[in-house]
Amino acid sequence: MSKVEFLFLSEEDLVEAGVLDAKKCVDTIEEVFRLLGEKDYIMGGPRENSHGSQLWFPKEKRTENMPVAGPDRRFMSMNAYLGGKYNITGQKWYGSNVANKEKGLPRSVLMITLNDADTGAPFAYMSANLISATRTGAVPAVATKYLASKEAHTLAIIGAGVISWSSTLAILEANKNIKQVNIFDINEQQAEKFSNNLKKRTRRRNSDIKLHRRCSQRSRRHKRRSIRCCSSRN
Repeated sequence: MSKVEFLFLSEEDLVEAGVLDAKKCVDTIEEVFRLLGEKDYIMGGPRENSHGSQLWFPKEKRTENMPVAGPDRRFMSMNAYLGGKYNITGQKWYGSNVANKEKGLPRSVLMITLNDADTGAPFAYMSANLISATRTGAVPAVATKYLASKEAHTLAIIGAGVISWSSTLAILEANKNIKQVNIFDINEQQAEKFSNNLKKRTRRRNSDIKLHRRCSQRSRRHKRRSIRCCSSRN
């Protein structure tokens, strides 16, 4: 019997492989949406479209070692098959706990396994926090590419966190006509950090990126000229 071999890819390996390339990620997600439209995919569950299976802990302790419920504390398994040129199966598995921050860990720690669709043999087991964040950001980028008004030249970011960061980079990549980015966060230091990093990453002028201490409703005549992206800071 031949042995099964597979790759282990750390976060550093994924960065080297190009996981932070916003353009490639937007192009890939656009291709994935095309395959979804052609029904060349299968997700879990009897209807082949389940978002995943969650594991929740009880509110009260049952045994000595079993964890109890807490804020955003859960495990989740998300499996799928994707056809087309990919023809692959895979699973994203993650554990989430708000208390992780006190230990210097992300709220959610994610991993992905990719398997041969025919034999089930694993191709790779990899860190998935950056993959998940970049993919999440590419989804609204594809949406704005096709659904945003061609007159839109302002991007409004509400919540200066990880997902807003990946969304901003992807949306700017998919919408070259955006001239200004407005950033709002209840934590001004977080918003300022977001702004400074964006200036360095995109080489935009200070006048192109503005911080806002208040998040207000714009007049109706401006609605067609702006794209809004809302996300939490976590």
